[in-house]
Amino acid sequence: MLLGIDARELQGRPTGTGRYLRGLLRVWARRGEDRMVLYFNGPAPTDPLLDHPSVVRHPIGERPARGLVWQEWLLPPAARADGVEVFFSPAYTCPQALDRPRVTTVHDLSFFSFPEDFDFREGLRRRLLVAASLRASRVILAVSDFTRREIGARFPEVADRVLHVPHGADDDLPPLPDRRRARERLGVDGPLLLTVGSIFNRRRLPELLRALARLVRRHPGVVLDVVGENRTHPRLDLEAIVRRLDLREHVRLSGFVSEEALAARYAAADAAVFLSDYEGFGLPALEAATRGVPLVTSERPSLGEIFREAALLVDPRDPDAVAGALDRVLLDAALRARLAEAGRLLAARHSWTAAAEATRRALLEARGR
Repeated sequence: MLLGIDARELQGRPTGTGRYLRGLLRVWARRGEDRMVLYFNGPAPTDPLLDHPSVVRHPIGERPARGLVWQEWLLPPAARADGVEVFFSPAYTCPQALDRPRVTTVHDLSFFSFPEDFDFREGLRRRLLVAASLRASRVILAVSDFTRREIGARFPEVADRVLHVPHGADDDLPPLPDRRRARERLGVDGPLLLTVGSIFNRRRLPELLRALARLVRRHPGVVLDVVGENRTHPRLDLEAIVRRLDLREHVRLSGFVSEEALAARYAAADAAVFLSDYEGFGLPALEAATRGVPLVTSERPSLGEIFREAALLVDPRDPDAVAGALDRVLLDAALRARLAEAGRLLAARHSWTAAAEATRRALLEARGR
C-alpha cells in the first residue's frame, strides 16, 4: 500500500495528536509492510523515526503556508503526483479536494460540545471542516467508544463508518530516571502532584488550584507541576490566580517541556490529576498510568469510562471533592499502591501494535472499496 499521511502534527511542539501519530508510525515502520509518504507544511522536522526506509518525507513549500491553503490547494496535487492510494489524516480534518480514499481520526467533538473554548471564527471553521471531513471519509476512526457514540449521535449519516480504535499506552518517552535523582533534579522534597496537557477552560485548572489551596493546609510542602501550554479562551491569567490563592510556593506553571523533562516528572510524582468536563480519550492519564503514577481524574466522559477501574473519580467542578481525593492518595500508601497497579494493568490492555494493526485494516478497507 502506498499511504499518504498528513504529518503536520509532528512539526513544532507535538502534543497528544503528535504522540498518537508517532505511536502508529513506529509500528508501521518496524513492520515495513507499506510505503508511507509523510506530508509536511514547510520543512520536515528532525526525527530519527523519519529516517526509516519505508518513510518518505515530502515537505510542501520552503516555509509554512496557511493551514487551509496547504490542505486544500498544495497537498492534493502533491499526493496525486506521488500516486498515493489512500490518505490518512490523524487530526480531525482531511483534504476535501483530494480524489483518493480518505481515513480520518476524530479525537473528540469539542468544537461542537464546548464551543465556548474556542474563538468564534476558529470554532466555526473547525466545525465546518470536521463536518465536511466526516462526510468525505470512507472510514472514520474514533479513539474512544464515547467519541464513536458522540459522532454517531451528531452525524447519524456517517455512524456506520465510525470505527473505535483506542490509543496505545505511550512507550516512546525516555526511560524513567531514578525517583530520588528526579526529585533532586526538580528540587522537590514534599508531595509532588502532576497535571499534563494543553490547558483549556474545560480542563478546570482554576478548580484544581482551589483544591490545592485546601490541600496545602494538610500538606504544607505539596507542589503542583502544571505541564502544558495555556490555550484557554477567554484567556485565563493563571499567574494571577496562583497569586490570589497565595500558592506561589506550591505551583509550577512549566508550560511545554521536553520528553526527558516529562519523564523526570513522572518519576518524581506522588500522584497525577486530570480534571476535565469533557475529553475524547485522555492520553496523559494513560501515560501516567503506564508509569505507575496514582491517578485522580474526572468522572465525566470519556475519562470516567476509560479510567474508572484505575483512578479515583471526582466531579471536576468541585474543589472540595478534588482536594479530598488527593488527600486520600497522599495519606494512604496502600491506596497509592492499588491505584498504581490498577493503572499498569489498564495500560497493558492498550497497545500501539493493536492500534496500528486496526488502523491499517481500516486503510486497506478504504482503499479496496
